[in-house]
Amino acid sequence: MSIKWIGQILLFLSLILLQVWILNQIHLLGIATPLVYLYFILHLPSSTNRNLVIFLGFILGLSIDFFSYTLGIHAIASTIAGFSRDYSLKLFSSRDMPNEYIPSVRSLGFGVFLKYSGAIVLLHHIAYFVVESLSLFDPLNILMRIVGSFFLTMAVILAFEGINSDILKK
Repeated sequence: MSIKWIGQILLFLSLILLQVWILNQIHLLGIATPLVYLYFILHLPSSTNRNLVIFLGFILGLSIDFFSYTLGIHAIASTIAGFSRDYSLKLFSSRDMPNEYIPSVRSLGFGVFLKYSGAIVLLHHIAYFVVESLSLFDPLNILMRIVGSFFLTMAVILAFEGINSDILKK
């Protein structure tokens, strides 16, 4: 097994534990919750098979659901995020990128990474909060939760990228 995949497994496990034990307890203003386990899907190598990404997204969401007792909501949303990852990478990354790279601020640049991750996180959050509410009865509340959680999640993901960039420099 490659050292890269061992790192990915450790990232997978640590993000699940971080999400379940710490981040699920944060509800900023009763609206925003950071769902940073998506960083695993965003951080998979670009050459990863799309079916594997979808499967890993499902397993990631199912793991969060298992520990959070949320009955498949995370599994649905992270499967959608895994499905959209390949399209988002093709849409926002340049054509002259190497065949295999790990999408990050360092490899894509800040603007492209922000668009790439923002598209996936927004799609995930829309799916998550619409399925969670099971109706569109209170659209303003759903919209506030999507937007608040989107910005909080993106802030934490960009903080992870800053930490990851600092570690790679050393």
